[in-house]
Amino acid sequence: MPRLLPRLIRELEKQKSQHSFFPFPKRKRRRSLYRPPQLIPSFNPSSHDRSILLTPNNPVTNSHDYVYHKSLPPTTQRPTLGDTSQVDAPRRMTADEYKWWANPYLRMLASPMRFCLATNRHVPSDFLIRLAALRVTPSRLPISHKTNAPQATLVPDGLLHSRYTTRQSGRASYVLCWREAISRLKNGSYKRIASNLTLSPRLQEHIAHLLRLRVLQELELLAERLEYQTKTLKHRQTSHDVILRRLSRDEWGLMRASGTIPYPDAVLVLILPPVNKDTLTKVRPEGVMSARPPEDEDGITANIPPLSVLMPTSNAAENNTLPGTMPNPEVPLYNGFTAFPSRSQRSALHSLLMRILTAERAIKRMQPDASSTKYPKHAKASHAFLLCSNETTAKRGDAAAIAVALWRLRMFEGGWQKVD
Repeated sequence: MPRLLPRLIRELEKQKSQHSFFPFPKRKRRRSLYRPPQLIPSFNPSSHDRSILLTPNNPVTNSHDYVYHKSLPPTTQRPTLGDTSQVDAPRRMTADEYKWWANPYLRMLASPMRFCLATNRHVPSDFLIRLAALRVTPSRLPISHKTNAPQATLVPDGLLHSRYTTRQSGRASYVLCWREAISRLKNGSYKRIASNLTLSPRLQEHIAHLLRLRVLQELELLAERLEYQTKTLKHRQTSHDVILRRLSRDEWGLMRASGTIPYPDAVLVLILPPVNKDTLTKVRPEGVMSARPPEDEDGITANIPPLSVLMPTSNAAENNTLPGTMPNPEVPLYNGFTAFPSRSQRSALHSLLMRILTAERAIKRMQPDASSTKYPKHAKASHAFLLCSNETTAKRGDAAAIAVALWRLRMFEGGWQKVD
């Protein structure tokens, strides 16, 4: 540090007149290794007049020319100008790809396959928890675990968004995203990773906290994206499909009475009232998005509603065209008090939702002719927030990522159902 500070001061003095400090290099474009596949020649000796090793570009001495590489994935936004003469030039998603990207369940099923320690099966990674073995200092270990051998503990890794933190380890193991599956690791199955591995007694609480924090991060990214659109006047002339809106009290009452969520493209409904003020300070708690576990969780465990309930999009009698062929689609209804027991996290969640609503209203004002639902002035808003995702909203913001993050939290807290 004594050597670093003088150098830092000198660099700041040099760039003081430039009105910019430490310009970071631009992110390098992802290089594509894709090449059109070549036809592999026959290895039958009768097909060659001479040895195949003497044939130009043969697959024996030039095997690297026959290696198959995937093409670059499409982007949700218009790609930057590049060399369009490339075989695999950057491209934007097609209409069908936008529709698939906007479906949170297709995205979860399309995630890479990984091996689960608990079930001994290959499962899509969005249904799993990534656990990495990291070394910890001896001072942080319990006295019973202090030995001369280097100790490592199993910690969750890669649960947060890559914009906020990076993975701490390149190698990791995966376990089913379920609290009970994490508790079953105590029988010693995690020893297959390393013999000198220890298991934290609060591993389940740590994972649950990071899953909740991931929901807040996805909401913050969506809020920043929509706020950027309001400043740059984007999507002024395009059709406006609402990503997030508050249901009126009449809509919420009708939804509770009918037991359905009759809204097209709905991916979730979140019930979240504002956090009450403190009885002593008369101030609402500030929102916190720290990776440290919160200390202000409500200790109420009795008579609380379930974390989520699946509600059909319509009555079963209305979908009798092909009875027994396809199940009726269901949308999760989340209770914010149960899903986020920490008052500071609930306050941050409510603030982010209001930021998104403010940005949505600003975008709506840019489009006076847009077809959107208008309510009477006397209609009062409820505490129910409706999140929608389709191929049109996917171009404005990633609402499906929020649905995936909340669904992973639901799975971890016991959202698995046994199917016979």
